[in-house]
Amino acid sequence: MKLSKHILKALIAGAALLALPVSAAEPSVPDFSKGMPGVNLEKNEKVNGNETFQLKTALSSKEFSTTLIKFLGPGWGVRKLNREEMILAANKGRTSNATVNLAVYKSAKVPGVNIRVIHLEYKEGNRGPSVEIAVIREEKD
Repeated sequence: MKLSKHILKALIAGAALLALPVSAAEPSVPDFSKGMPGVNLEKNEKVNGNETFQLKTALSSKEFSTTLIKFLGPGWGVRKLNREEMILAANKGRTSNATVNLAVYKSAKVPGVNIRVIHLEYKEGNRGPSVEIAVIREEKD
């Protein structure tokens, strides 16, 4: 009888250890504060619970999108842009004299969070592409 209690305790302990990495892999808001592969952080601002990251990169818009999807991890996907976001992209393109690619990412497992990504490729000068990532938390009533 003692042997079976020890085996049972060992099995429970082993099951608990196996469960830990699974919960650690749950989707969460990614940390852009150290940049990401091929992208260097230039500036980070926090305002009203939202965080904006200004980054420099040599990656094209398509290359950046591929890198970002890997960085975000499973569960994150692009959602349809709303009217205000399309107006923001158009204004950003005019004021920056750049080609703008805007995408907003959401995850059902991280409710209330949108990650707005603006990739700019400048039309003049020797400026490389830049990226603005805004982690936007929906207000709770």
